[in-house]
Amino acid sequence: MKIALTGAMGCGKSATRQAFEMAGTKVLDADKLAHFVLENDSTVIKSVKALLGDDTYENGKPNRQKIAQAVFSDSKKLQALEEIIHPAIEKIWTSAMQDNQIVVVEIPLLFEKKLEKHFDICVSVFCSEALRMKRLIQRGMNLQEILKRDAFQLSATEKAKRADIVLFNEGSLDFLNKQVAFVLSRLK
Repeated sequence: MKIALTGAMGCGKSATRQAFEMAGTKVLDADKLAHFVLENDSTVIKSVKALLGDDTYENGKPNRQKIAQAVFSDSKKLQALEEIIHPAIEKIWTSAMQDNQIVVVEIPLLFEKKLEKHFDICVSVFCSEALRMKRLIQRGMNLQEILKRDAFQLSATEKAKRADIVLFNEGSLDFLNKQVAFVLSRLK
């Protein structure tokens, strides 16, 4: 069973991913896989430097802040970066889903990149806009940064509409864990 996990920034994808992990499910995080390929895939590194400049890497490590500043202000650069890293990420998570167990892959841009066809079930985590904004500001983002990134993503409501299952992350972690346990109980 291949499950995609998505949701807008600040809705609680990480907490939901952890809930799936605590329930014993194999989980992959597309953002962590992106970090991995940006640091370790020589083809990706060479292509990113060609696209965004050598100064996007310092001491062999990607400067994520410089990369984000470059791509979130230029949709063409963002698309080009995604065309570089997404095939490398997809190759990793596709190979991890070869066995017959339940695998959850957290993919923030699942619907935007039309990746839902690779999964049996799509789960979206959802919370109110006010709570989402509060969480993002608590993470250190300012309103301008949030709006800039949101411009490249579907809204939380639209992601929920497209998903097969919606988990609500307005309350306690215990409630979120119970929702995940309920979903998994229906899949076994």
